[in-house]
Amino acid sequence: MDLYAQMQGGAKPTQRFKLDVILEKLPDDEAASVLAALHDSAVLSTKIAEVLSNHGHPLSPNAVRNYRLHKIDKP
Repeated sequence: MDLYAQMQGGAKPTQRFKLDVILEKLPDDEAASVLAALHDSAVLSTKIAEVLSNHGHPLSPNAVRNYRLHKIDKP
């Protein structure tokens, strides 16, 4: 099969949120702590990104905002 034909078919892969990947890697207690921070609107996205990045999970504040928008604040 030629390359063009291979590119045409198949389902589009779903993109995962980087935070979902990070949460899966964290121990349960740390994941619960991050989720609590995500649900607390008083905790800034920049601070969540900073703390996770400082603990070896590089993440941008925009990634946190997108996660909140699509998974936490979803109506």
